[in-house]
Amino acid sequence: MAVFGVLFVLGAIFGKAPQQDTTAAPAATTSAAPTTSAIPTPVAVTYTVATVSDAATFETLGSDGTRKTVHVLGVVTTGAGTDCFGAESLAWAGTKLTGTVIHLGAETAEGAAVALADGQDYATVAVQNGYLKAATSTLGVTETAARQAASGFWGPPCNGSVSLPAPPAPQQPTTVPPAPSTKAAPKPPARTTAKEPPPAPDPDTSSGVYYKNCAAARAAHAAPLHIGQPGYRPELDRDHDGVACDT
Repeated sequence: MAVFGVLFVLGAIFGKAPQQDTTAAPAATTSAAPTTSAIPTPVAVTYTVATVSDAATFETLGSDGTRKTVHVLGVVTTGAGTDCFGAESLAWAGTKLTGTVIHLGAETAEGAAVALADGQDYATVAVQNGYLKAATSTLGVTETAARQAASGFWGPPCNGSVSLPAPPAPQQPTTVPPAPSTKAAPKPPARTTAKEPPPAPDPDTSSGVYYKNCAAARAAHAAPLHIGQPGYRPELDRDHDGVACDT
């Protein structure tokens, strides 16, 4: 400020005041921020159940072409092979899962959480119906309810034990075809014979009366002749009604 004051005084003396430099400093140029391209969101892999080994283990085929063996987390099988309820448990899981899309949740060394297509937890559904047993306390209440209701594995004939042998397969009843019936031969119709008139008694010849024909009997005023009368004989009774020479 002292220097500026001296210059001002000198300017006043010499008739010219110092001028301030009013040239604006060039504006600082800012470079545009580099643009970054959007990172694509990875497509979620869906899994379809291909084959079922038991109710807690199955093979899946991913939408990315990978195959994966999945063991359901938190459960154990109720039976396998010839164990009690093993066949029923496997059949139920095969019908429930084969060919359907499932969703895999958290995975650990023991297995993976599995959700059905409708969002239901598969382990909970299986334990609730007695097709799997709970291996963790989180499914303990569900298993207790299944045991009290005697559902699936908890009911007869297993009653909660896999050591019992599997019940034998029901045998199909064998039906013996009835023996072919032999119809009795129809009885021949009874033969009907024309009723013959009773035999005429022998003509009374004791009286010695004989008529050659009905004309002779009429001429003798003996007609008509009845059976038993003198002169009656069958040859004169044409209609065999017991009366001769009546016409």
